[in-house]
Amino acid sequence: MSTKTFLNGKPIDDVVEVHEHVSPQMTYVKVLLGLFALTGLTYAVSFADLGSASLYVAMAVAFAKATLVCMFFMHLKYDDRFHVFVFLSTVIFVGIFFLFTLFDLNSRQRLNEEQGTFFRIQQGDKWSDSQRTNHDAYEAKRAAEAKAAAEGKAAPEGKAADAGKAPAQH
Repeated sequence: MSTKTFLNGKPIDDVVEVHEHVSPQMTYVKVLLGLFALTGLTYAVSFADLGSASLYVAMAVAFAKATLVCMFFMHLKYDDRFHVFVFLSTVIFVGIFFLFTLFDLNSRQRLNEEQGTFFRIQQGDKWSDSQRTNHDAYEAKRAAEAKAAAEGKAAPEGKAADAGKAPAQH
């Protein structure tokens, strides 16, 4: 009895045999040890004072770990090149999205304190008018709250509310 193989509803003559790839157990042990080492490196980098470069180093280590997992645990190293192409295309596009996010993170050096974030102004940097206004209003509000707390009473409604508002810009 012969069986016909169909592809997209059409019979095909040339059937390609599928061969599974079985990796030696030692390969998986080496990959696991490599992943442990890279995880330790990620942990060590978190304590290193690399400044803004720490994010880039952490992303590079994460990329190396993802590469190991994809190559050996997902068997892309031994798979059809088309699947590798699809995977790498996806990685490239996700990398582009991360790149734009990193550009945005690097542009956020001075943030508004009223929104719960802090200014990161280096000594010698000049503050813009809006940053100075926001900072002064925030400090006035904190001073009014501290004074009221020291006196043992709640801050006056009018003063605390007015201190939190930024003066009108002309």
